[in-house]
Amino acid sequence: MMVRHVYQCALVAVVSLGAIAGIQVLSASAAQGEDMYGAIATDDETGSWGYAYNYPTRAQAEAEALKECGEQGCQVEVWFANACGAVAKDGNTVGWGRAESRAEAEAKALSACGTGACKVEVWACTDR
Repeated sequence: MMVRHVYQCALVAVVSLGAIAGIQVLSASAAQGEDMYGAIATDDETGSWGYAYNYPTRAQAEAEALKECGEQGCQVEVWFANACGAVAKDGNTVGWGRAESRAEAEAKALSACGTGACKVEVWACTDR
């Protein structure tokens, strides 16, 4: 009788652990499937900028970047999903880039800016 009880407890434990593991795998899969968005906004006149990252939608990321920029003349220069974005400037010349890494995004922004005096002004990356 005691052996039967031990087997029943063991079976319940194995089934419970299997269910918990299954739930964790499903949760991780769902989390990995969700895109994360970011955006960078700048104001050419004032030099202000703002950025946002890890938002569930592009619209939310852009709205937050504009809010952080804080000026009426702010405009979104670049948005990105599961990646990085960067903005480079030299006076009125602006270049932006998006890529999987910060270094790549900065290199693209500098290249797009086009002058040798351009400098990366702001960058941001999502966690994914």
